[in-house]
Amino acid sequence: MFLVRHGQTTWNKEQVFRGTIDVPLNEQGFAEAEAVRKALDKEPISFIYSSSLSRAVQTARPLAEAKGIEVAMHSGFNDMDFGQWQGRKLEQVQAEEPELFRVWVEQPHECEIPGGETLVQVQRRAIDAWWEVARKHPDRTGLVASHRVVCKLLVLGLMGLGPEKFWDIYQGTAAINLFIMDDNHAVTYLVNDTCHLADLAEGRVTADF
Repeated sequence: MFLVRHGQTTWNKEQVFRGTIDVPLNEQGFAEAEAVRKALDKEPISFIYSSSLSRAVQTARPLAEAKGIEVAMHSGFNDMDFGQWQGRKLEQVQAEEPELFRVWVEQPHECEIPGGETLVQVQRRAIDAWWEVARKHPDRTGLVASHRVVCKLLVLGLMGLGPEKFWDIYQGTAAINLFIMDDNHAVTYLVNDTCHLADLAEGRVTADF
C-alpha cells in the first residue's frame, strides 16, 4: 500500500495551520499531483482511498482517473483537527501561545490544543482506518492520500513507534511512502520519497508543514 501526502496548498507555503479547514491545492500542488501520477502510473494500483478534504482528493484524482477507478473517501485519513490553531500562522501561534507551542515542539504527544485532537487520538484512528483498508483488499496494491500529520503518524505507527517521535519523521508535500502488508504486520519499503518532484519548479525538497 502506498501512502501519499497531498500536494502543496497556499497555506503550506504561508505556514498556516490547516487541519479540518478545506484548503485546495495551488498551482504547484496540482503539478505535484500529476508528478505522483507519473511516478506510480505503472504500479498495479486497484484501489485508492483519500481523506475527505479536497487537497487530498485532488492529489489522488489524476492517478485514479488514469487507472479508471474511483477515489473512496475515508474520514479516518482526515487531517488532525488543530482546534483554535486552525487558520492561524505558525508565527502567530508561537507569539500568542508560547507555552502551548513549546509543548507542541518539545513534547508533541502531550500537546492538547483547545478544541482539537491530540496526536495520540489521530494516530489511533488513522492506524485503524489503514488496517481496515488493508484487510478489505488483501493481495492487492492500493494507495491512501492523506495529510502531513496523519502520514507521519501512520509511518510511525506501522513501524511500531508512537507520536512522541513525531518530529523524527519528515513528510514533504506529495511525498510517497510504501508498505508491504502481511496479516498484522507491515514492512516499511519507502519513506518520504520526493524524487518524482525533481523536475518541478520548486524541486524535490518540499515543505514539512
